[in-house]
Amino acid sequence: MRRGLSEATRRVDRWLDQVFFAAWEVSVLAIPTLWLLLFATPRAAVSLSGLTALAVSAVAVGTFRGGYVGTGSWPRPGHLPTLPIRSAYYSLVVGGAALLGAAAQVHTGWFWAGIVVPVFAVGALAMLPSVVAAVEQTARLTL
Repeated sequence: MRRGLSEATRRVDRWLDQVFFAAWEVSVLAIPTLWLLLFATPRAAVSLSGLTALAVSAVAVGTFRGGYVGTGSWPRPGHLPTLPIRSAYYSLVVGGAALLGAAAQVHTGWFWAGIVVPVFAVGALAMLPSVVAAVEQTARLTL
């Protein structure tokens, strides 16, 4: 029993490590969009959806990169050639999810819409390996 518990603890610890570094990566690479969201209105709805989008993105990227859910080959956090692609992609996903969530909350008047709508960012993030591969293939063709 003790061996099983320690294995489970190691797996959870590894997943939390992946999510922590994913949160750092998404937050830093999406700074331009986060800065622009400071000026979006209504502030309360944008804040709620933006925070939800950041949290969901961190958990999704950590889970995908850790191989807990197979979505393809994820670039390492420090992989410099994919840095511009990841920055643009994370910015679009976080910004889009925040604005769509805020719009849904305002349109429906339902507080929870600002939380539920940004959760769909997981689907967009699952496509990142395919987007990176397509951009790299396009770059090779143009050289």
